[in-house]
Amino acid sequence: MTTAVKWFSSDMRGAPTLSGTPGALIALLDACLITGFGPVTPTGITIAGGIATATLPSGQSFDEHAVVLVSGATPATLNGEARVLTSSSTQITFATTAADGAAGGSIEIRYAPVGGWEKVFTGTNKAVYRSLGVTGARHYLRVDDAGTLFARVRGYESMTDVDTGTGPFPTDTIMSGGGYWWGSAAAGTAAVRWKLFADSRTLLPAIAPYSYNWATNIAA
Repeated sequence: MTTAVKWFSSDMRGAPTLSGTPGALIALLDACLITGFGPVTPTGITIAGGIATATLPSGQSFDEHAVVLVSGATPATLNGEARVLTSSSTQITFATTAADGAAGGSIEIRYAPVGGWEKVFTGTNKAVYRSLGVTGARHYLRVDDAGTLFARVRGYESMTDVDTGTGPFPTDTIMSGGGYWWGSAAAGTAAVRWKLFADSRTLLPAIAPYSYNWATNIAA
């Protein structure tokens, strides 16, 4: 089962919080593209017939169909990415080529990062990301997340630091300063709802900026 395309949601346990604060979007992109999030130590993993069953502390589970990253397990064939087949509050299952039996080791499971991305340059509430995929154009994505309501985003054909690049798109003629990714419709730490879909060459964020006051705005 392929795990190349991944999806993330603000509803996931341990998901990064997006809000009307500088740097919140960059923290979200770091977690989804580079590091993963929501690590947990299972109380045990058993394998039978190509299916691994991980028992987890109550409430520390993972969403069905999401991709998790297993590390520190013995046998080593259990380690790596796997898509969650079934999920409950205390267990998940996923396919594996590991032999039947109980797994050992210092095991950790987390939501897997997209992978295939690097964070090339950083600055104060600024970051530049780049796909590692050799079959793509490998252009640069610059994110300036210094504002409270939105980030300015722009692609570049090449860059030498977080603020310097050539071949910008969109150009200033098309949109001065680059594009906009709205984070929240209000400054502050109130969380907004979001989703992100990505593979090693493409990412698609979906943000609900008015959900910082979800119950009131839905009722209105």
